[in-house]
Amino acid sequence: MTSEPFIAALKYQFLWWFGIGLVALSTLLIPFLIATDNTPNLDLLLTSYSIAGFFWIGLLYESGKRTTAVTLHPEGFAVKKAGRSARHFLYSAIQSHNERPNYNRQGSFSELTIYLPGYWFAVRSNEFTDYEYLKSVLTQYGQAMIYRPALTLPERNWLRVAIVALVGLILANMAFGYLAHDEANPNPARLKTLPVVVAEVKAQYVKSRFKGVSICSPDCSGITFYVARRHYEAAIDTLPETIVAGMLIELLIRESDYRKKIAKTQPLTFGDKYTGDFDEVNVFGVRQGSWVRVRSSQPVYEPTHTKPHQRAMLLSFLLLLCWTGWVQIDRYVVLRI
Repeated sequence: MTSEPFIAALKYQFLWWFGIGLVALSTLLIPFLIATDNTPNLDLLLTSYSIAGFFWIGLLYESGKRTTAVTLHPEGFAVKKAGRSARHFLYSAIQSHNERPNYNRQGSFSELTIYLPGYWFAVRSNEFTDYEYLKSVLTQYGQAMIYRPALTLPERNWLRVAIVALVGLILANMAFGYLAHDEANPNPARLKTLPVVVAEVKAQYVKSRFKGVSICSPDCSGITFYVARRHYEAAIDTLPETIVAGMLIELLIRESDYRKKIAKTQPLTFGDKYTGDFDEVNVFGVRQGSWVRVRSSQPVYEPTHTKPHQRAMLLSFLLLLCWTGWVQIDRYVVLRI
């Protein structure tokens, strides 16, 4: 027998690497956007990583199941799993094997699992066109047995390390929720009228839905005044057309925002600094001449930045998923050399 390489269908290899690239891009893109932003949003960073961690654990687990190439030699064979180096074995090293029906979104298929000392791999009929030939060669050795989910010792250890790291990240996310939280004040916030010259007015949209109006002024460099639609009962979508640039405008803002972000006579709290909004000032009333007069009819309170108790409850669900994953890993057979 000469060496015979068998490669998994390129479609499945492409989908695998595309998934990895997508998760990697999102993992790198989020900190890049935060690092290049003037307002570091640790809230977004920790929450995104807490969710992305599950995708990385899933990819780490799936890489152990994904066989990309099998090469048959006269005395043995080589196996390559996704993202890993090829391993070489003698045919006599095969201890047992199992074939079972399996399925995914594309349909049903047969899956052959081969067990060796300290190693295992699976070959799927929908990925290898020569599946029947590979089965006929590999099942000549070892004994047929019932299917048992297995992990190598390094695979189990890496999955455990990933779960522990994710638990630490989720706990850090919980702690951040309490550290960034400012105690709620039951009394309405004190408001201040701030006269500034208008430099630019822009309508803000999210997925084609109008969310508010941003106003910039040379009098407050680096600060964006935001008129949020949710604060007003009256329509404000006409403000970009009715506000005249270059003229004086009166903006009604929180007095605390003025002291912290504009006059800077009061230090920013931890939540002010790291929830991504210390360069933005909410506006609760706009007045320019006799043609622009709008004011929020809702009571205005000081921002709390986070809701730590609700955050802890939601993140506790992620901790429960981590515990479930840990228990599931312990149920797998660990293959040792």
